[in-house]
Amino acid sequence: MAGYSEVINVMGAMIIFAMILFNANSMIIRNSVSQVEGELEYEVIALGQEIIDEALSKSFDQVTVNAAAPPSLIPGGFTPSDQLGPDSGETERIYFNDFDDYNGWSDTFQTEHGEFELSAEVFYVDEVNFQYTSQQSTFKKIVVTITSEFLTDSSGNLKEYQLEFIRNYYAD
Repeated sequence: MAGYSEVINVMGAMIIFAMILFNANSMIIRNSVSQVEGELEYEVIALGQEIIDEALSKSFDQVTVNAAAPPSLIPGGFTPSDQLGPDSGETERIYFNDFDDYNGWSDTFQTEHGEFELSAEVFYVDEVNFQYTSQQSTFKKIVVTITSEFLTDSSGNLKEYQLEFIRNYYAD
């Protein structure tokens, strides 16, 4: 019986060691997944910010593109809300010349971290609560939505990231 006690102690030690090893391995995997998600989310922010910065480099509205003077009616002279989006001939981003041309735009970007789907929506917001309005305003909001097949929630559904920016005509 005395010889078996050492075997039982060794088996107990092996079980404890296996549990410690399993927990350490789980922690390493969890940390690796978090690190990869962090890198992908950084890419999401960079891509979304690139589109917002590009949109901000354009004129506020079609009537202000290359305009020598401000429009005579502000905000009534701006593009009606149901006509926001690219004008004729502006079929690609390189041809966009004003902020609201990005309304309805979407594209797929391939990076070293995979494929990302980007889309944008531009609309007028009111001057008090910055909420959607169908009336022309001196404020326009862009919402850039980014998804990637590698960024999912715990149920396996795609996570949707949105970056927003409100632009004021008078701040240009």
